[in-house]
Amino acid sequence: MPRGQLIFTFILVFVAGFLVWLIAKDYPQKIETERQIGDIKSKIEVLKKEEGRQKSLTEYLNSESYLEKQARLRLNLKKEGEEVVFVYRKDVETASGSIEEMEKSLLSKLKEWFKKVSDTLK
Repeated sequence: MPRGQLIFTFILVFVAGFLVWLIAKDYPQKIETERQIGDIKSKIEVLKKEEGRQKSLTEYLNSESYLEKQARLRLNLKKEGEEVVFVYRKDVETASGSIEEMEKSLLSKLKEWFKKVSDTLK
């Protein structure tokens, strides 16, 4: 093999090795950058969905039906010709009464238990 071809082959192999080294050196950084880009894209999607939800909520809060509902609830307003009905629940009163009875019963049982324990310790 002539000496010129040998030198050319050696230079070609050296250049090819140098290029492979350059590519391999930056490969981990490329992978990390692609991962970060993927994370950012997913965050952008989440933020776009949140923005859409916020826009629809804003539209609802500015709508006539919401404003009317809030006026009825907070300002006790009613439409012309409309009657207001109040509903009182009796079970709320009985529930609070039964809770008081349960508390009294529990306290009396605790007092009896402490009395028995103190008697046995004497």
